[in-house]
Amino acid sequence: FTTRSENDSPEEVVGLLNDLFSFMVDEIDRHQGIVNKFLGDGFMAIFGAPFSAGQDATNALAAALAICDRLETRIADGVLPPLRIGIGIHAGHAIAGNIGSSRRKEYTLIGDVVNVASRVESLNKTLDSTVLVTEPVWSHLAEPRPEAVAHPDVELRGRSERMTLYRIR
Repeated sequence: FTTRSENDSPEEVVGLLNDLFSFMVDEIDRHQGIVNKFLGDGFMAIFGAPFSAGQDATNALAAALAICDRLETRIADGVLPPLRIGIGIHAGHAIAGNIGSSRRKEYTLIGDVVNVASRVESLNKTLDSTVLVTEPVWSHLAEPRPEAVAHPDVELRGRSERMTLYRIR
């Protein structure tokens, strides 16, 4: 994204992001999640808050895989330039609600689960992957689980506890 932002005009970058986000948000919605916020060239999606669909881990992974499939198709069809994405999925408890000041509030989730998901997403570059899920997600997936490569004892920046991650793609 940094290289693309350096070489393309702001209008071209915004056009690309809007094209990407359009089908990605559609898949999040289709799988009973919500996009909580856009973060530059990425976004945070939530499954299970404010209401759980009962299969939140399975829905989150299904949305991630659908996003990957649609991206690959759009690249193969020449609609999008070749690019990589990274998706990190984690499950746990958080506080959901409005946070901010008296002048501006935003609905969001706060908790370690959000920080871990962000750290997991960033490991896609290191592990040369596209979709990584944590052990709590893996253990809540409906059967049959997809093929995956386990990465035990992974260190996440800023955390003392190591985790097992599963590379789905």
